[in-house]
Amino acid sequence: MARTTAHLQGVEPSERIRVVLAARDRRFVRVTSFLLGRKGFLIESVRGPEHLLSAVDRHRPDVVILDGTDSLTATAKTIAAIEDLSYPVAILVVADAPEVSSPKSVRLLHKWTPFYQLADEVERLSADTGGHEEVSNGVA
Repeated sequence: MARTTAHLQGVEPSERIRVVLAARDRRFVRVTSFLLGRKGFLIESVRGPEHLLSAVDRHRPDVVILDGTDSLTATAKTIAAIEDLSYPVAILVVADAPEVSSPKSVRLLHKWTPFYQLADEVERLSADTGGHEEVSNGVA
């Protein structure tokens, strides 16, 4: 265990990037939570968008990773609710077909993108919202 967390020695939990992961795909949640946790992120996962807002309210994450595969309508409603919060939360949507256009404030990645790209994107989004600036946009 010490081998996987050695890079976190001296890093306060308040300095670590907080992520809430919302997806129905259990395999995606398990793999992504494990890999992000190994990288030092503080992870909270929920089984779908219907539980996301309460998790965001409890954990006040820097970044939300939302699986948008199931329903574009539900994903859009969830994004709107997160954007209405009184504090900045970056949103990263993952989907099986990320070729669709996304709102300006949302990053969109392929669901099974290489892990280093996902981690880099979470770090970048966290840095963008850390200064309470508008999150940069585009498709990664």
